[in-house]
Amino acid sequence: MSGRVTSTDVAREAGLSRATVSYVLNDDPRQTIPEATRQRVLAAAERLGYRPYGPARLLRGARSTLVLMLTPGLQRATDFVAAGIVTQLGMALREHGLHLVWQLGTEDDRSAAMDLAPAVVLSSAGEGEPAFAELTQQFSVPVLPAFPGLPGFLGGAAVTQVDHLLERGRRVLAYAAPPRADLEPTSEIRWQAIVTEARRLGLAHPVRLTLSANRGEATAQLRALLAEHPEVDGLCAYNDEVAFTVLAAAHDAGIDVPGRIAVIGVDNHPFGYLAVPALSTIESDVTEFVTAFAKSVAQVARGEEGRDVLLPSSARAVARASS
Repeated sequence: MSGRVTSTDVAREAGLSRATVSYVLNDDPRQTIPEATRQRVLAAAERLGYRPYGPARLLRGARSTLVLMLTPGLQRATDFVAAGIVTQLGMALREHGLHLVWQLGTEDDRSAAMDLAPAVVLSSAGEGEPAFAELTQQFSVPVLPAFPGLPGFLGGAAVTQVDHLLERGRRVLAYAAPPRADLEPTSEIRWQAIVTEARRLGLAHPVRLTLSANRGEATAQLRALLAEHPEVDGLCAYNDEVAFTVLAAAHDAGIDVPGRIAVIGVDNHPFGYLAVPALSTIESDVTEFVTAFAKSVAQVARGEEGRDVLLPSSARAVARASS
C-alpha cells in the first residue's frame, strides 16, 4: 500500500464500518464497542502501519506533541555542536511525550513546515531578529529561541581560550576568524569576548585575521601575520575547523606549534586529537541545559509558563600539544 494509511483502509482491512473503526481509533468514550471488535480494529491498524494524522487529531481537540525547530540560514547540519544539542534535546523531549522535528534551510524553505501543527516552535533566530518576529506572525503557538543565551555561550568559550593561553605564558594573541559571511555574527561575539578578556588581563590588544579556507592562501596569510606582528605568540581560532587550517598552514610555512605560536580551537571536535600536533580546544557541557530546556519547552507546550533556561557561559579547556 502506498501513501498514508487512513481509517478507511483500516475499516476495509478489518471488514467493519468506518464509524466503528473511527470510534475505536479515537477511543471515543461515548461509544461502547465490544472488546473483540476493538481488538480486531487495532490488529488491522497494526498490520497496515496506521498512524493518527496529527492535524486531524488537533481538530478533534487533542493536544499536539510536536515541537518544530526552524533554523533559517542553515542549509546543512555542519555545526556538529548545534547538531549535538538538537539531538540531545530531541531525546530529552521524548521523555516529556513530545517529538522534535528539525527543519533545515533558508526562510524560503519554511513553507513545507507551515502544514505542520506544532505545540511549540523553536527558532535559531534571536528574539530581536526579523526572522523571529516573522515566525511569531506565522504560527499561532508559542515561538521560543532554540539556543537561549547563545551570546554568553559563544563568548564564554572565547574567554576560556584567552585564559588558557595566558596560563601557558602567551601574552600577545591573534584571533583567526572564519571566511564564511554567515558565521560573521557569531565570530564577532567571540572576537569581542577575546578583546575584552585580553584588556581585563592587561594583555596587548589582539590581532584579528580572517583566515582563508584555501590551504595555500592560509599559509601565506599566517606567514604574513607573524612577519608583521612578530610579538604574537598565541592564536585563538573561531572553532576547531579554523584551527585545523591554522595547523596545516603552520606546517606548510615551517612555523613551530607550539614553540613559535600556541594554537587553541573551540568545540572539541572528535578529530582534534588526531591533528599534528594534537589540537587544544574548548569544551562546554550542555547536559544540564538540555534537560532543563526540554522541561521548560514541555511546560510551554502544556500551556504553562516555562522557566528561563540559558546555555552555559562557562567552559573548560582541553589541553593538548598545540598549546
